[in-house]
Amino acid sequence: MSATASSNAHVESRQVARVRLANGSDVILDARRALVLPAEGILAVADLHLGYAWVQRRRGALMPLSAPDSTGSRLAPLLAEYRPRQLVILGDLVHQAIAVPALSEELSSLVKLLPAGTELVICPGNHDRDLARLLESLGLPLRLVSVLKVGGYRLHHGDRPKPIEAAEAADFSLASGPLIDVIGHEHPAVRLGDGVATSAKVPCFLLADSTLVMPAFSDWAAGCEFGRGPFLGEVARDARFHSAYACLGPRLLRLPLSRRE
Repeated sequence: MSATASSNAHVESRQVARVRLANGSDVILDARRALVLPAEGILAVADLHLGYAWVQRRRGALMPLSAPDSTGSRLAPLLAEYRPRQLVILGDLVHQAIAVPALSEELSSLVKLLPAGTELVICPGNHDRDLARLLESLGLPLRLVSVLKVGGYRLHHGDRPKPIEAAEAADFSLASGPLIDVIGHEHPAVRLGDGVATSAKVPCFLLADSTLVMPAFSDWAAGCEFGRGPFLGEVARDARFHSAYACLGPRLLRLPLSRRE
């Protein structure tokens, strides 16, 4: 599998893209690494990895702590603009659920960002072990579900096999087409180049008929370049991706994907 864009590639550049999926519904991809399901009133982001620097320092790596995490400052305008019924975190809210004051403050600040009438729903990921216990100790009223089934979508982290029956799923309504798995976990990225010598790896959305993979919202996530290795989870490994939307600063670049077997 490979995906590249050179200076003469035909791409679409804009801040948001309204995309019609295989189930007949429209979604909004936002270059700020967020997804909107308009009919369902959902704003979704994935892989925040709050507390990353503190976890690495605890393990002995001297990560810089001078620059504050930008998650809140980037989420706030998205919440103000879209005013969602639900903010859904598609896993790995934290890098590790440890009781350090800085992480507790980040989690409390996240809750305070929510506009009136917006519910925060978390689909825990592989980094969120013991998250429920940490949230309980902080007294934060957050909803955790392994899978959120709503409209024509299944929202989950993507680190486990594709759900068949999800007892914890909520808000299910009959869809006009197949369910679309909306996941994180993979931290997808594509490499963009000038066709000569300069290139850069940037986060992206990946689209298949049955799957939509979100870019990591965390600024710490380096990104896993599409086509350079196998996907981490079964859901992404089983998908045949036809398009990528690269998040290039404030713009989206739409890229067709080629597959080499």
